Amino acid sequence: MLATTLIVAALLGSPFTPRAVVPVTSPSLSVTATPAVFNPQATSRAAATTVVIVSTETGTIRVDVTNDDGLLVANLLAETPVVAGSSTSLSWDGGGVADGTYGIQVTLVDPLGATRQSLTPVVVDASSPLLTQSAPKPSLTERGPIAVALTSQDASGLVSATLIVENQIGTKLGRVAVPVDPDGRGGALSWNLRLRKRLLLPGVYHLRVSGVDGAGNVGESDLRTIRVDRGVRNSVIYSLRDAGSVIGLAFDDCVSEQAWLSIIRAFKKAKAHTTFFCNGVNVRSNPTAARAALAAGNTIGSHTWSHPQMPTLASSAQASQIQGDKDIWWQVAKASPMPFFRPPYGLHNATTDAVAGAEGFAYSVLWDVDPSDYLDPPPSVLVDKVTSHARPGSIVVMHVNANTASAVPALIAALRRNGLEPQSLEEMLGVAAYLAPRSN
Repeated sequence: MLATTLIVAALLGSPFTPRAVVPVTSPSLSVTATPAVFNPQATSRAAATTVVIVSTETGTIRVDVTNDDGLLVANLLAETPVVAGSSTSLSWDGGGVADGTYGIQVTLVDPLGATRQSLTPVVVDASSPLLTQSAPKPSLTERGPIAVALTSQDASGLVSATLIVENQIGTKLGRVAVPVDPDGRGGALSWNLRLRKRLLLPGVYHLRVSGVDGAGNVGESDLRTIRVDRGVRNSVIYSLRDAGSVIGLAFDDCVSEQAWLSIIRAFKKAKAHTTFFCNGVNVRSNPTAARAALAAGNTIGSHTWSHPQMPTLASSAQASQIQGDKDIWWQVAKASPMPFFRPPYGLHNATTDAVAGAEGFAYSVLWDVDPSDYLDPPPSVLVDKVTSHARPGSIVVMHVNANTASAVPALIAALRRNGLEPQSLEEMLGVAAYLAPRSN
């Protein structure tokens, strides 16, 4: 089992190492500052600290704010007479000072000239934690764990941290709490690659860390990419009847870059997504379209390297065909076609299914609607062939070519008139597209 390490450092825009303001108490003065950590730029009550002073002696009091070097920063109250048992309340909004630790210094002078003093620390923190993480070369990971190490030099310290897990097109899948050390300067998590108690299916995922400091400021790290690759049980699907009033339009081969880009633009304009099963040789030849497909939020799947009839090949040759497709997607777009595989011509046997599962593909995706678009029927005929056979949850096989691309806008519109919304396979499957069954 291969573990990778995620090192996360929470840093302010400029280096900041807070020095302690040591509290000073006096039996004659009771001083509280609430909240003790605040953000001057906040719109809530936490935008200032409220200082309440109770004196057990008669005299005059002065209230100042000092920095961690003991130098005067602000005067909150000039010499003011007080009587024993009286309470004085005032507020400091931290205006004009840098993030850091300050002292609310209260000085009491009694009628005989004797001085009492109290010093109460408060923290001003108007900056969101700037989270950074090291980026070692992403590695293939089986079941984890992934070690997440978190450090922080934030002015008020972290109070909570969360590992955010996204799929390769940026859809948020879930969160995992990262335990924070009591001093707020760090934390650690050994993550077992599970969300909602279910193991991540093979594929590419993005990780980032979100942290909240003592003043409520939120910061996030940059993304880090991991690849999960292991054998799984492969299932053959023809449709997804439980998905509701949706339909999966899936395009094969990806020979023509212009047709591929045209289909991408059509779905983007329609605010919909689709699925592309591309051969590795075509991904290599058309890297711009490959990256554009992912950037637009579409799903990708493997269609082998060079489109052979898989049952005619030995097991090792079938594995090589799938591995080549996986490798080129990573080289071109730092992405993975897992967990979706479509055998060329829809031809597969027990060996094909077993090899697909061993290579990390949980789903072999066939279809229940085939309009034979490779014969280049007129676009209106193609639209009619799909709409007349489509049912809720149908999966339609089509191809990336110029004739089909020209029909896509009308096809999307016709399906919507019939109450069917085009979706990608990831959208149709929901969490099942990313998470293994609980038994795994």
